[in-house]
Amino acid sequence: MKKIYISAFIIIIITFCYFLFEPIFVYAIGWKSMSNTNIMQPTIDHNEIQLAKADSILKIIHQRLQSPAVSVAVGQHGKITWANAIGYQNLEDQIPVTLDTKFRIGSTSKAVTSLGIGVLLQNQKLRLDSKVKDFVPYASDHLSNITLQQLATHTSGIRNYGACLCFPIWEYYNNDNYTSVEESVGIFNTDDLLFESGSDFSYSSFNYTLLSAMIEGASKQDFLDFMTQYVFEPTNAINIVAETTTPAKNVAKFYDVAKGTYKEVYTVNNSNKWAGGGFLATPTALVKIGNALINYQLFDPEIRDQITQPVLLDNGKVNPQEYAIGWRNHRKDLFKNGHKITVWHHGGIANGSISLLALFPEYNLSVSMLANKNGSSADLFENVYAIAKLFMQQTP
Repeated sequence: MKKIYISAFIIIIITFCYFLFEPIFVYAIGWKSMSNTNIMQPTIDHNEIQLAKADSILKIIHQRLQSPAVSVAVGQHGKITWANAIGYQNLEDQIPVTLDTKFRIGSTSKAVTSLGIGVLLQNQKLRLDSKVKDFVPYASDHLSNITLQQLATHTSGIRNYGACLCFPIWEYYNNDNYTSVEESVGIFNTDDLLFESGSDFSYSSFNYTLLSAMIEGASKQDFLDFMTQYVFEPTNAINIVAETTTPAKNVAKFYDVAKGTYKEVYTVNNSNKWAGGGFLATPTALVKIGNALINYQLFDPEIRDQITQPVLLDNGKVNPQEYAIGWRNHRKDLFKNGHKITVWHHGGIANGSISLLALFPEYNLSVSMLANKNGSSADLFENVYAIAKLFMQQTP
């Protein structure tokens, strides 16, 4: 009988450890050899010289990234100028990617959400100094006096993902389904702030979870309904959707890739962070968002300036990431000629996907690039710049 108890105890411990650290176990098994995707051609074969050059660069980017698929779009002067994709959205079934294939966009979701904030600023339903307590009745005392601007610029002091008393142990790999923004806010609602709001900078997607609660309070609508009605439909960015337990149409599979092998990533549920990291999108839809911001489609120039201006800390210095409301605002010597141009951008990583949306307002140009592999959005910058420079034909 003692051996039975010991055996049962060992089984319980092993099972407990498996579910506690499940992403590690899942990562370690099931790797397969990846077929040679370098022989693949882009979805569309363009004839125009400039667009054909973009197709050729896309082939090089696909080989460089070693991603199952890469999808890119370019918009200029309010229109879609070029879009193409290459590779497989599903490696197992050898299903090629299309221009309508949706990818996880990770934290690029923050840039998308910024346009919803802009709409409410335009309609005077929110102000930059609006406080959480005025729109989110369930917010704790820790959070109640944080302002919209502090949330949107990561100067609130709210913590980022960490370990938890949950399965699995890491919040980033959360696979619980959250049925409301209020439930999602509950993840961090009672946690202490890292610093006094406004005094420092600490990046956290939970800021945007709480922002979506403010959006709900100000608009009197569910966050997703508001974004659909006031952002996605007016810009025709209909291929942006929230990732839910109900599978969306035409979504890529998401992968880990290493040394010529691949496997599907651990299953996660992003319902706790739609506003900050839970949207699915095509590059074309994201470019429409970028075009709308550049061309004042949803709000006036004054609001656009508020959205894109890096925030100052209480000490009067610009925050270390030059972060505005959902966008980083940098100056880049793109042509290595001493002339810096403005780039508004936001990258994203989500489990099995990387994203970058970059806007070049002096050229009225938007570029989005998505790939269905784990990695860093930093891997995409030079690739996006290579595409962007093709379409910068005139000196601003």
